[in-house]
Amino acid sequence: MGLMAGLLSGCSAIDALQPPAVVDIVRTIDNKANITTQDYDQLEDISALVFQQIRDIDPQIHPQLQLSSRTRFIDEIRERTESGFGPDLIITDSETALTLYRSRLIDPIQLSEQDRQDTPQSLLDLVTAKDGALVARPVNQFVQLACFNKERLPTAPRSLEELKQSSSDATFGMAVQLKDLFWSAEAFDASPALKAAMDSPSTVQAHREKVTAWLRWLVDSSYQQNIRFLNNQGNLRDGLIRGELDWITCWSNNLRGLKQKLGDRLGVTALPKGPNQNRTATTRLEVWALGRNSSPLQRRKALLMLDFVTKPWAQKTYSLATNNAMPVSQKAATVVASKIPGGNEALRNYISAERPLSKMRVKARIFRDPVRYDTISDALLDTIYDIQTPEQGAEQILQGLREKR
Repeated sequence: MGLMAGLLSGCSAIDALQPPAVVDIVRTIDNKANITTQDYDQLEDISALVFQQIRDIDPQIHPQLQLSSRTRFIDEIRERTESGFGPDLIITDSETALTLYRSRLIDPIQLSEQDRQDTPQSLLDLVTAKDGALVARPVNQFVQLACFNKERLPTAPRSLEELKQSSSDATFGMAVQLKDLFWSAEAFDASPALKAAMDSPSTVQAHREKVTAWLRWLVDSSYQQNIRFLNNQGNLRDGLIRGELDWITCWSNNLRGLKQKLGDRLGVTALPKGPNQNRTATTRLEVWALGRNSSPLQRRKALLMLDFVTKPWAQKTYSLATNNAMPVSQKAATVVASKIPGGNEALRNYISAERPLSKMRVKARIFRDPVRYDTISDALLDTIYDIQTPEQGAEQILQGLREKR
């Protein structure tokens, strides 16, 4: 203990000789045109905890957090970077980080083999560009769940068949964006068909039938009087709060805001299962990326912060503090899974024996490639809105993925 105190004292003395460094951090939030004080208040507790513990290690770090809507986020970062005042750290999702990298607005991250060992390769794949660069570092995973009003829907459906039967008594909502609907593709075990299309010049009938069954379910759902497809998650949450929807797909990082509005009426459960009974949890990755305008001192401090928040003990501490995110650290995930909504199901994503690594990478290969992502997104919209049949939509998806090989 005396040795540790001496080391800390020595570090403090060294830090005191270093100049202070303001680390400018920008964090995206979901689909909002205007950032409010309430948005900052919701993040203040955990941000203050993280920043204070970082400053306990290095008092010369002065983090400054700014929130930004995803509406014009890429353009805002481009304008700031081109003017020389870009952020030092960007906290966002994996798809946005890849877009920033393709736009040359962030620098890649060098990660040692030792630092990679505690993070599942499938998560690193989600932030690995086509040129092999790691464009950001995974920090958290948000689990996709079902949120419902317990007063209007006492028991949430556990299967897609139950959802269809319940739609005569309650109103269900889903977002039409691929990132919010990919869980349903896995529910119909369509992932192997998508992988085969990316890897093979031809399509077997069984794969075509899997994708067609998925799209047919989406079309049938759109015909149901009380199943609604809305543009985004924000619209779903507003509908649930206003009582216009009784059940929605949601993400674990939105639970706090929904709980504040709905109180004890809020119910949370796993998404319903489909024909694929072994479907694992769908998660969305939160990552930290390095801006391009940092001074050498700011870059060192930013990397120190990044290393700090990915330590297993830090991952465990912040996950339990927020109660809404799974750690990317495998060591921490096994400790906190039972405390996080959807955590036990998400934990299976870490176990390659239960979910083969090749299958885990299907989503990464689609989501990190804008052409593949748009190919499936366009087919989904055309099929859901009855512009084409499920059979035509399936062929559009599979052919588009084959052509992109």
